[in-house]
Amino acid sequence: MNSNPNVCDHHHASSPSISPSEFDSEVEITTEDQPPQHAPSRNEFETTNSQPGRNRDSKIHGLLGAKFFDTKIPARKKLKWLNRLASVQADGTVQLEIPDEVKPQNLDFGTKVVTIEDHDFNTTNIPEFPPLQIVMLIVGTRGDVQPFVAIGKCLQEYGHRVRLATHSNFKEFVKASGLEFFPLGGDPKVLAGYMVKNKGFLPSDPSEIPIQRSQIKDIVFSLLPACTDHDPDTNVPFDVDAIIANPPAYGHTHVAEALKVPLHIFFTMPWTPTTEFPHPLSRVRQPVANRLSYQIVDALIWMGMRDIINEFRKKKLKLRPVTYLSGSNNSPQDLPYGYIWSPHLVPKPKDWGPHIDVVGFCFLDLASSYVPPDPLVQWLEKGEKPIYIGFGSLPVQDPDGMTEIIVKALEITEQRGIINKGWGGLGNLAKSLDFVYLLDNVPHDWLFLHCAAVVHHGGAGTTAAGLKAACPTTVVPFFGDQPFWGRQVHARGVGPPPIPVEEFSLNKLVSAIRFMLKPAVKASATELAKAMADEDGVKGAVDAFHKHFGRWKAKPEPAKLARPPTHFSMRRCLGCT
Repeated sequence: MNSNPNVCDHHHASSPSISPSEFDSEVEITTEDQPPQHAPSRNEFETTNSQPGRNRDSKIHGLLGAKFFDTKIPARKKLKWLNRLASVQADGTVQLEIPDEVKPQNLDFGTKVVTIEDHDFNTTNIPEFPPLQIVMLIVGTRGDVQPFVAIGKCLQEYGHRVRLATHSNFKEFVKASGLEFFPLGGDPKVLAGYMVKNKGFLPSDPSEIPIQRSQIKDIVFSLLPACTDHDPDTNVPFDVDAIIANPPAYGHTHVAEALKVPLHIFFTMPWTPTTEFPHPLSRVRQPVANRLSYQIVDALIWMGMRDIINEFRKKKLKLRPVTYLSGSNNSPQDLPYGYIWSPHLVPKPKDWGPHIDVVGFCFLDLASSYVPPDPLVQWLEKGEKPIYIGFGSLPVQDPDGMTEIIVKALEITEQRGIINKGWGGLGNLAKSLDFVYLLDNVPHDWLFLHCAAVVHHGGAGTTAAGLKAACPTTVVPFFGDQPFWGRQVHARGVGPPPIPVEEFSLNKLVSAIRFMLKPAVKASATELAKAMADEDGVKGAVDAFHKHFGRWKAKPEPAKLARPPTHFSMRRCLGCT
């Protein structure tokens, strides 16, 4: 999450985890299972290693692995051993350990692995549509909202009516962009604070569980009015034709099911199972388990929020509750998904089907209308291009200590630096320094063009802005998908290995700055920026929406299932197919 007005970040606000006791239960699972009537307790969040009596030696572990991947054992039986194969780490990620002898074909719960030959959907000659009424359900901070403002404005150019439903904090931003606004529940500052403290996954303090669940419930229960209510300012009726959403909206698939309208998911973070890399919120030692990591992460998220979703379905949507294990099996397996990143940075995996698009980064042009303050312009003109250091909307535990490290690193490397104070409160200097400039929010698409290199938290939007400006990049990840983007930056040769925020030190920052200033690194950054310059992520997203909306309109009404599928699939509840 990032508060900077040019940052298109996302920070997925995950929900509570699964209870080990639920895995060990022999209860028969039916579509009538009742949700728990209480918020999960602390012991439902214990990691595997902390549970007494768990024998983790290799022999027992291998036996569990063999049972877990036995194709003759029903999926719900396998869930009983899930908590012995996956453990939640202190940093909020899920560590998945799979026996080395397990074969790749045994690591799936029934999801289809798509081959190149399956990619046969025609992406050309996209038909024209009459004006549609489109609602965008977007949860997060301003950085999460911003790419959807850009997409919404482009959709308007095609004649569509676009309602952007998000948190009340961003009402003026959305309306100033010319889009219709509708308020969603949840407070992005509360979500950001929770994500930083808990590394983006599980609560570290039992007292935070009800707070986070309350945030999720407020979000979910505000989704239906966002799709059906009159405009709150003009009272103009709204009759939704299509829904666009990001996964942290949680209940989007259920609203689309109730209203019988098409849904298109867009996200800045990998959320679809693939064999090419693991889920960003997981730790996988064996690449053979990459695909399974998505299913396990989704299972953990779903099990912590299923009672909220089922209450929403029954009370507001008048739908039957979804099954205890199946998540949302009645969602189409070809639910369209668009990923908002450059294919030159992370190419589309070969096992993602034609319903999944990598559209490119979506930038909202703020530089063209930005007028920088004279002191900033004068400071920039006085010397060499500076190093940018900032962490946007993320709270910093020791802002004074981090500021001291930053200033000392700039002195040692003889570089000028711009420090973005952000929500973390950086830049509290005892005295003014001529080689350091302190600023608040400045559009990244303007600022980064004037920088030699950038150091930031690794949100998708900030990463995109830096790479677009040909800036070598150091990522200091706090949580969530930020380590993933840090690894991608390093793999592409445009930055050093990421520095986790808890390992941030003077020596590591000095080494990172020196790495970024190497001519070869700058050359790689320039090469990547040139490749990205030919992309238009906003148009790519709109084209993808039109393409898949046309497919949805053309296909026949799906037949109702006589009974739930036999394999378990949580992820479609969160927009994953």
